[in-house]
Amino acid sequence: MSITRLEINFRRLLSQCEQLAKDDDTKSSWRLDKYISALEDMFADLEKHPAKASEEQMGEYSKRVKFLKNLRMADQLPTVPEKLAAAQMVSHTSSLNGADITTEIQQKTKVKYTTELKEQLFQTDKGNGLRQRSSRKSSTGDDVDALLKYHHSMQEKIAEDMLSMTKNLKEQTILANSIIKKDIKVTEQSQNLSELNAARLKVESEKLQEHSKRACKCWLWLMIIVVISVFISMVLFMKLMKKKSY
Repeated sequence: MSITRLEINFRRLLSQCEQLAKDDDTKSSWRLDKYISALEDMFADLEKHPAKASEEQMGEYSKRVKFLKNLRMADQLPTVPEKLAAAQMVSHTSSLNGADITTEIQQKTKVKYTTELKEQLFQTDKGNGLRQRSSRKSSTGDDVDALLKYHHSMQEKIAEDMLSMTKNLKEQTILANSIIKKDIKVTEQSQNLSELNAARLKVESEKLQEHSKRACKCWLWLMIIVVISVFISMVLFMKLMKKKSY
């Protein structure tokens, strides 16, 4: 299937957005937001196009667009711990195969937020007094608490999702087992019916063979009788003709 002009433009804009996210230029962040918004609109148009790409390719496009959008949403969070936790969740939920630039963006983003968090945790200002130090420690403690709370909430959410997935999987397994049992029962019934029909067919075939043999014998005896009758008739006819000639 040939690539449409819309898909070519979509690919170009997608590559440009990924390159901007990779460069991580603060001055270009507003432009990246607009590009991602335009990218979502183009993807919606691409889904409605009659000559769109395959389902697998469209799924890959959707994952890459969502990855960029989630990455920008993580960057707009108020605190660095929240940004780092959100960036880790983005990297965990994205399942892009063979996208080297996406992997590089994930690694650079996590390194960036990790570095910023370390700077906040271990930053010291020699010119500030004890109050500023206490205030900084308190702020750092709040950030750590926020990070821990965020991780705890995300773990609870993941656990709930896993329980839901397990429940759905169990229901699907039970449904599949019932369907398989029904199919096995139908197959056994069909097999029994086939065996019964085969036995009946064998009996009818034997009867037909016996009938054919009897019919053959009848015709043979009939032919013999006809031949003998013709022979006797000829003999009698010859005798009668001989007497008339005298």
